[in-house]
Amino acid sequence: AYEIIAGDWSSDVCSSDLFPSHDTTPLEVIEKMISGIELQGKTILEPSAGSCSIVDVLQQNGASVLACENDQRLKAIVKSKCKHIADNFLTLKSEDVSHIHAVVMNPPFSRGAEHLIHAYNIAPKGCRIVCLLNA
Repeated sequence: AYEIIAGDWSSDVCSSDLFPSHDTTPLEVIEKMISGIELQGKTILEPSAGSCSIVDVLQQNGASVLACENDQRLKAIVKSKCKHIADNFLTLKSEDVSHIHAVVMNPPFSRGAEHLIHAYNIAPKGCRIVCLLNA
């Protein structure tokens, strides 16, 4: 079974003031994204880790994080914080992530739908997918 969760991503939650950088997701947004997910002891995939703002919150909540990042500068940050499993998320196969419990991501808005569809296609049965997309 799959579920799609939509939220009130009003201008006060997703304003440009909250998104000063393309590789940072604000804490308020991350908290809304993970609300209701049991993270303690779970393995979570972050496909576009950027500066690790989502990785940090997932780990603070007891998750083990696997991540992808292709930017060389940001990849160094990712590798210092969690297991980097690929540069390009879109190259991952289902066997690479067969053990994950959830995917939590804020993909590049220009390719968000492509990332969401790929996550759906490779996620194991019962995996929860949380994806911040622009409308």
